[in-house]
Amino acid sequence: MTSVRHGVRAILFDGDDIILFRRVRQGREPYWITPGGGVEPADASPEAALRRELDEELGATAGPALHVFTLAEPGRLSTVFACRLVSLDLSRRSGPEFLEPDIGLHELRRVRPEEVRALNMVPSELGEYISANAATLPALLDAATYAPGRYRPVVDVHLVLTDGEKVLLGRRHGTGYADGEWQIMPSGHLEEGESVVDAAVREAREELGVEVDDCVVIHVMHHRNPGGTARIGMFLVARSVTGTPVNAEPHKCAELGWFPLDRLPERTVPYSRAGVEAVRRALGAPQAFSLHGWDVPRPADLAAEAVRAGFEEVTVCLIGRVGGGVLVRSDDETDRLPATVVRPGEDVETALARLAPVGEVVFAGADDYVSARGRPGRRLAFSARLTQAPEGMVALPDGSLGRLPYAEGVFVRASSGLLYDLPDR
Repeated sequence: MTSVRHGVRAILFDGDDIILFRRVRQGREPYWITPGGGVEPADASPEAALRRELDEELGATAGPALHVFTLAEPGRLSTVFACRLVSLDLSRRSGPEFLEPDIGLHELRRVRPEEVRALNMVPSELGEYISANAATLPALLDAATYAPGRYRPVVDVHLVLTDGEKVLLGRRHGTGYADGEWQIMPSGHLEEGESVVDAAVREAREELGVEVDDCVVIHVMHHRNPGGTARIGMFLVARSVTGTPVNAEPHKCAELGWFPLDRLPERTVPYSRAGVEAVRRALGAPQAFSLHGWDVPRPADLAAEAVRAGFEEVTVCLIGRVGGGVLVRSDDETDRLPATVVRPGEDVETALARLAPVGEVVFAGADDYVSARGRPGRRLAFSARLTQAPEGMVALPDGSLGRLPYAEGVFVRASSGLLYDLPDR
């Protein structure tokens, strides 16, 4: 029986373009391939193989990956993923094919998906798939991985049970977010086809084993986690509660507790703390709406939220400006913002100082990725003014994005205007 080799391929989007290699080999017409390679015994899954290959071939990290196609070739079966590029550092690539000039050149190119049909793509079936789905793949990827676009908020429903002096909280457990911290109980997400009041009744029954009636929305909050996404919080009170609250979901909640409205536990989720405070004020003087988390976050708050959200790795990148130009590291084929992984026990400012001598920094944005080792990570971008370019960095012309990956260009554009109040160093 002939054995079948397994491989992976990446339709790797960089903005609206995809990244391909133009292969130039002696005695053969140039052809085009996607990043990817064989699945190795040490790879935990096809996606793990994909992450490893992206790192080896491009020094790249990518966001969530979506399995979109299975390619069958003689003796080989390849899983094809679509994903978006987060970072690219060709100096880190280590694949043997880039270290042996005798096997030809791998020229990195960015190509519009609809243009792939005109290329000598290998295998041709993959080129045909990319061309045929050029219009739908980006939207499919965005919808499946919650990429930025039209605002699709999560709606949280919080039922604040209070006796006028104390409020019921639950300590999170086994959820993957803010475990060990206290939050309003009951709380949950609004489901499709469900009213806010119905959601409060359902959550009270599921989480506490009580029946509530005559629920009223007392406050609405537009909240944003530091470095994360925004959501809408609906805070309700119930005029009728039947039964005694019990911890009906111990796999999600370690314990329940009643706490004074004005003296919550130190380890209370900031969003819940702000919600309780808003309700406490509303009980005396109604306040229909508030914003929370929309101020420019501090580095320490961003790092704390990354830990709360369960990210195993935090990377910082620097948008350093000299005059109007942005500092980058460059090679023959691309530019990139200087970046580094925050070391265990290290704060964000110290990590940034390893990139360049910076003073005050301003948060410019965040995105999420999965490392070559499969570790979920969050990248934090900061702007700062410098007096000169550190060794190994060059300044792009004023207003230019050079050859930065699309995601890093987004950071640079977002940072424009953030530095006006910072003094020159």
